[in-house]
Amino acid sequence: MTTTEPQSKRLFVQGFFYNDPDTYPPIVNAVRILAEAGFEIELLGRETGRKWGVAYPESARIVRVDSRAKGSWREFFRYLRYCYGEARPCVDFFWGHDIHGLMVARLLGWRYRRPVVYQCHEYISRNDRLPPGSRMARWFEQRFARTASFVIAPDQDRANAMQRELFLPDAPLVAANAPRWTPRRSSNRLRTTLLQAGKAWEKIVFRQGRIGPGHAIENTVRSITKWQNSKWGFAVMGVVDEPFRMQVDALARSLGVERQFHILPPVGYDQVAEFTAGADVGHGLYEPINFTNTHYTTSSNKIMEYMAAGLPLLVSDTQRLRELVARCRCGVTVNEGVPDEIAQSVNQLLASDVESRLAGEAGRHAFDERYCYDRQFAPVLERMRALTTCQPAAS
Repeated sequence: MTTTEPQSKRLFVQGFFYNDPDTYPPIVNAVRILAEAGFEIELLGRETGRKWGVAYPESARIVRVDSRAKGSWREFFRYLRYCYGEARPCVDFFWGHDIHGLMVARLLGWRYRRPVVYQCHEYISRNDRLPPGSRMARWFEQRFARTASFVIAPDQDRANAMQRELFLPDAPLVAANAPRWTPRRSSNRLRTTLLQAGKAWEKIVFRQGRIGPGHAIENTVRSITKWQNSKWGFAVMGVVDEPFRMQVDALARSLGVERQFHILPPVGYDQVAEFTAGADVGHGLYEPINFTNTHYTTSSNKIMEYMAAGLPLLVSDTQRLRELVARCRCGVTVNEGVPDEIAQSVNQLLASDVESRLAGEAGRHAFDERYCYDRQFAPVLERMRALTTCQPAAS
């Protein structure tokens, strides 16, 4: 699948993201699509001290501002001051990511009389509790998100909440946090890596992404005691805080299932698909501890990546996910709070190679036809191009 042919005039967009863009697949993929479509992109993110090896097109410049003090308003204003110094009055539009990026883009949009596009990845509902500093950022979003030319959300439920809570004049465009289209691949890298750790499993339940509370990791470990085969294993891969790692490892040992559980270190986004392709089931359970975990159907890049890899899904039993699984016939939903039910679903998926294969193929078909980012981002690309015509002169 290819994107639209580049235009003769290279359009210029400047984006802002107060984090490391390498860790947000929709930013990486959007930058790549925009570059292919004829845009020149400059994205100002943060230097977090970790290198992920993500490759960007030549027409994309990623600027990393060294601001590693998380949660510090002094650091944010330092970032804001830097962005102001690097602002380009000649841009076609400013592109703000999440509430801090929106603040920068909105202020510069006013200054240079340029349109602003707001892409929200992690929406914080007005009912979520926040520290004082973040409340100020949320106030800015609630007051000024509606002034953006248009808003992009990764999930329909989040889009609905944003339109309602932010009084948006138009519904946000929904672009699922999916990978771009590539041919389906096979890979032994996951199994080889697990073998090096002494885990010779016949079948693998796999979860990738940030690992921590709210992801039903503990209940899935508890479910292993009821799995039909002791040669099946549960592998998680991603950034994990050491206290949580120690806690969940201790839980596995206490249950006697430590040989069927393993935590792998994170890899860069461009390597994730290679590991995912070697699994047998994609684990996408979330505990509804906040707005994000409750409304995550197509905002979960891992679920979309499992579908791209042709894995059957093991996901939470929410209305939206029931609809997705029923429509695509791509896995099972389960109550993530009940280990016995998780075990029953794992047994259902792993005991039948035919059922598992059919569910995986159906998920991949749905990805090809609907969810790949090239298709999801196409309406966004069209709206962005429309902003580049008849722009007023910069002051």
